[in-house]
Amino acid sequence: MDNARPGVGVTQIVYDLMTAETAGCRGIFTGRNAPDARFSGMISQGAVTLAASPAALLRALFAARRDGFRLLHVHSRKSAWILILARLSGFRIVRTQHFGTLAGGAPKWPRPLTRLRNILTGRTWWIDRWAAVSRTSKRYIQSRWGVPDSRISIIWNGIDAGTFTPCPDGSRSARRRQLGLEDNWIVLISAGSLVARKRHDSTIRAFADIPGRPGTARLVLLGDGSERRRLEQLAASCGLDGKVILPGRRDDVAAWLAVADIFVHAALDEAFGLAVAEAMACGKPAIAAGTMGPAEIVADGETGLLVPDGSTAGLSRAMARLIADGALRERLGQAARDQAVQRYSLPAMRQGYAALYQSLLPAPGGAHG
Repeated sequence: MDNARPGVGVTQIVYDLMTAETAGCRGIFTGRNAPDARFSGMISQGAVTLAASPAALLRALFAARRDGFRLLHVHSRKSAWILILARLSGFRIVRTQHFGTLAGGAPKWPRPLTRLRNILTGRTWWIDRWAAVSRTSKRYIQSRWGVPDSRISIIWNGIDAGTFTPCPDGSRSARRRQLGLEDNWIVLISAGSLVARKRHDSTIRAFADIPGRPGTARLVLLGDGSERRRLEQLAASCGLDGKVILPGRRDDVAAWLAVADIFVHAALDEAFGLAVAEAMACGKPAIAAGTMGPAEIVADGETGLLVPDGSTAGLSRAMARLIADGALRERLGQAARDQAVQRYSLPAMRQGYAALYQSLLPAPGGAHG
């Protein structure tokens, strides 16, 4: 599980799966950097093994096989030969495709070479079942590897609807003050790494173009990254000093989402959009750009507003509409909470994976997974 680094959205998914009450699993962390602090206790107890080299990874796999584990669930790209060896040694293999879309850019391989690769590899025969986190993710798997429909399951990512929850009645003002937010502000918020792919620059420009420049509204960009300085300069050049707030990377994301009014997600190339589901669980109407993962999560006019072309003008119109209409924000936010709880809950995700594991193991409960 290379995707267990601080600041990576998939880290939460891995953690939630490993800490399920019914989980009898062992983690193998293959990253070279330190894993997220949430895994510290598991490492000290031996439930997570650090394997920064191929040799260490092989030792960890053989130890897991010796201890009765029979299923390997991979959450990031791994060397094919490692997976092939694991499959030949008796493991059943599930791979979750958290990233990847069909957005823009030329394919890495020419189409004829892609077909030849898929023929020679038997369409990644060493992977028993692929788990797609959305229909966007499934299309990517089918297009890139030619995997047949029968070997792909869609299992939506789950969020903790008990942590990501609407602000309790009567506490909004006090909670806002604790975060440095004024009670009369209409707060638009976005959460994610400050990198170019997230298109925070488009969010700032759209915010600047709101009629009224934009009055008592404020834009909060939660996260940190290589684009931070450029975004600060962009906000200043747009005349938004004091109206764009960058608190940095925070551990209390749920608290910020709970007291905000509108969630904005401008990224186009997303297979799911975990932050969108978290904001919806907090009862926030979401503005989502593009036609991929986030557009599958947000129902236009029901739980939020979609901007299919992802344009700055479209984002600005959606922001202005929600800023001006408190009743619409309330209606969309309530529906967003209801959908997030029903569709993107942790129990639903865990049950989906449990059913997938059991379908691959020789006897449910007869072996570790």
